[in-house]
Amino acid sequence: MRPLDPGKLERAVMGLALCRAKYRVIDQIRADGLKVCHFSCAEINQRRDAYFASRMEELITQALVEVWRLPRFARYKPQA
Repeated sequence: MRPLDPGKLERAVMGLALCRAKYRVIDQIRADGLKVCHFSCAEINQRRDAYFASRMEELITQALVEVWRLPRFARYKPQA
């Protein structure tokens, strides 16, 4: 078995954290009674980045827990 590539783990965590931030922004747009199609990708990504910056630690912590559950990474999870 090859050793875990820390870059892959970092990319997986950041990708998932940013994805969760984007979904929360989209949910907030809908909750405000607006349609997502009225926003450009750039606007949504700006809002995502702002949301991520304000809740970075929480999103990364949640994403890290979820990534360790993925079969690709679970075999490398450090045992407590």
